[in-house]
Amino acid sequence: MSRAYRLPTFTDLYYRDPANRGNAALRPETAWNYEAGAELRPGSSWRLQGALFHRRDRDGIDYASPSPAGPWEAQNITRLNFTGAEASAAWRRRAHVVEFSYTGMRAISSLPQGLFTKYVMNYPVHSGLIAWTGTTGKITARTRIGVLERRARSPYAVWDAALAWRGRRVSPFLQATNLSNTRYEEILRVPMPGRTLLAGIELR
Repeated sequence: MSRAYRLPTFTDLYYRDPANRGNAALRPETAWNYEAGAELRPGSSWRLQGALFHRRDRDGIDYASPSPAGPWEAQNITRLNFTGAEASAAWRRRAHVVEFSYTGMRAISSLPQGLFTKYVMNYPVHSGLIAWTGTTGKITARTRIGVLERRARSPYAVWDAALAWRGRRVSPFLQATNLSNTRYEEILRVPMPGRTLLAGIELR
């Protein structure tokens, strides 16, 4: 169990532009968090974990609008409760690791019907991940596929991969994000980048 407290920022209180409006009357945000879980190791290769969690927010600070296109105004959400469960499994064999995870969550809020928020009510209802990491000699490869469904929106999948060579002083690497070139938004009306490749060298 834990207690959280957050004061509104200067931006929340006073910032204004054509798309966003601060609110000088905002109250501080508070929350109680509860979590219980367990871990099981049925063998040397497996690690299993599971947990239940509940969060109770009061006067949560978010930007709201009657239209998903804005403009957005900072507001206090007087009542917001999140309840969910998460589970994960990891299998390790020599230089290979395979990981699975899933999180499911539901929220109850005091928002009136037809009011959109930028952040808190855009939460992931279901999210799952499968990842593999392998090492041979000085080369390490990693790939992961994440599937996510946000509230009142269609699910989508994103595939990432990375390859690195570790030398004593120079380590080149190659990273590829969103290889599936999925079109998605983590924040309403803010498209995330498509397929991206990044190459670099780490010097020590």
